[in-house]
Amino acid sequence: MEPSALRDLIPATRRMTYLNTGWNGPSPTTVIDAVKQRLEFENENGPTSSGVLENSAEIREQSRAAVAELVNADSSEIHLTENTTDGINVVMSGLPWREGDEIITCSLEHASILVPSYYTQTTNGTSVKVLQLEPAETHESVLEKVDAAITDRTRMVFLSHIEFSSGVRMPIKAISEITRPRGIWLLVDGAQGPGHVRVDVEDLGCDFYAMSGQKWLLGPDGTGALYIRQEMIPTVRPVRVSSHAVTSHDHLGNYALKEDDIDKYVVSTSSLALRAGFLEAVRIHLAAGPDTIEAHNVELASNLKAALVDLPGVRVLSPLEGPECTGLVTFYVEGEDQRAAAESLWNAERVLVRSVPYPSGIRASMHFFNNRDDADKLVSTLRDVLP
Repeated sequence: MEPSALRDLIPATRRMTYLNTGWNGPSPTTVIDAVKQRLEFENENGPTSSGVLENSAEIREQSRAAVAELVNADSSEIHLTENTTDGINVVMSGLPWREGDEIITCSLEHASILVPSYYTQTTNGTSVKVLQLEPAETHESVLEKVDAAITDRTRMVFLSHIEFSSGVRMPIKAISEITRPRGIWLLVDGAQGPGHVRVDVEDLGCDFYAMSGQKWLLGPDGTGALYIRQEMIPTVRPVRVSSHAVTSHDHLGNYALKEDDIDKYVVSTSSLALRAGFLEAVRIHLAAGPDTIEAHNVELASNLKAALVDLPGVRVLSPLEGPECTGLVTFYVEGEDQRAAAESLWNAERVLVRSVPYPSGIRASMHFFNNRDDADKLVSTLRDVLP
């Protein structure tokens, strides 16, 4: 699929300049159609009829297989979730923490990393070490800081694949080469990863990778997935359980727990209509090709950064070149409240971006359906609204 073909499937692009996929992506009409068709199928045939139940199982298995293909995992390592944070909680709540264990994260992180990390201090007596990173920190510097921060108490390194705040890509593979030999868990927040850049969890070497369906994959809200490396599944116990957590049980107190089966995290009923939309969204990205999508996004972002650098009163915070670059571009408007400046872009020309709190700035998401006209529109509108 070409970028223009995907753009034609997204009605929002005809009503605005949509540059906020890093928060929530606009779904193609085929994704919405998949949701509708599944709802109609349930309504017309009865949600518990044999045909509908068989289709439900097919959607689940096809979704897991599609995600596995997207991130180069085995489907037995993929658990379908409601969002990235849901997957993070499965891992953080299920690991066997010990008092005094240390978690290393960084200052650029989203609350969905920081708060679960902090919460383990209260529930498990762990400690959290927050590394102070610059918005455009280089891979070499990140590695030096992570390596220097590790102690004999370090149990986990918990970072984003791509930082939501500045778009800097973290050197996850190189970090795993530090953590894996020391038996340190590596949990990756991939909210900004799949659908945006090519993701290969085998190559990255992480133990856990949580991802969202509603951002760069352009799927419905309430969808996502979690990768758990096969060897780690027995280590992560399910905190919320259903009949899926056991291999057998009876009414006499006899039961057998699942240990190495990722289905032990499944909790009863979920929306198969949303799963159908998620499946279609993943298939779109597989058809377009993750490498092709990443190249488009990074090039478009590079062009935007080059234009922003030349704009008086604007300072680009994201990395300008190198392997740290992605399709996320964060910039600072001098002398302005960043939230108000982002709102001005919308009010003036319906250019939709978002403000980020730290580092304070405005973030634009350049995705496969975006084009040079979108980037030019942002720059020209900025020029018009700047004092």
